[in-house]
Amino acid sequence: MRPVVFLLAALVIAASGCDDCRERLKPPEPEPEPPQTKEEVLAEIRPVIEPLRNSVRTGAASLPDADREQMMWNLRNAIVAHGDTEYGREALRELGYEIMDVAKRAGMLEHHWLVLTCIDAIELLAMGSHLLDRLGERANVMLERPAVRVRGFLDDHEKSDTYVFLELINRRDGMVERVEARIGDEFHNLRLVDIIGRNRGVRLEYLRVPGLFFDVDAF
Repeated sequence: MRPVVFLLAALVIAASGCDDCRERLKPPEPEPEPPQTKEEVLAEIRPVIEPLRNSVRTGAASLPDADREQMMWNLRNAIVAHGDTEYGREALRELGYEIMDVAKRAGMLEHHWLVLTCIDAIELLAMGSHLLDRLGERANVMLERPAVRVRGFLDDHEKSDTYVFLELINRRDGMVERVEARIGDEFHNLRLVDIIGRNRGVRLEYLRVPGLFFDVDAF
């Protein structure tokens, strides 16, 4: 009986060994063909700018820093991978036009950080346009306008004046400056135009864009 058992075991081992041999002798899987046309390249690289499109769709004013850096990294890789063929360059150029379209929509929404991110991506693609230049200039001007918080009011009955206590927040570095102002006063390219209602808020003009008025409610 034992010789039969040993024989069966040997056959099983031999069979499994043959399976291993067959696995080793199996030809390697063919690598997928690289894109060969502009349309194929475009289909591969379009997802790179999906964070920009998604921001416009959802109304986000900017990309998180990590998402922005990842997108720019992926865009650089796409340029390296496809920038040495004519159809690859055509696809990258088409992608640039799509980024420009996102920049226009972001500009209409006054999402200035998003506009500047689009411009950085366009510059990476070595493209440009007069429209983008104007959008970039406006975005930079608007980002120079400080965010404003109204912290309180003080009525000076002797002089029939009201002082408004404001906090000005730098949009680029988050620094806060406190200002005390009366109607007509100018500070940091802003002018205090009026006090709304019974100290309900204020109306300001941004002097770098004449005619641009905005209201800020009191806290």
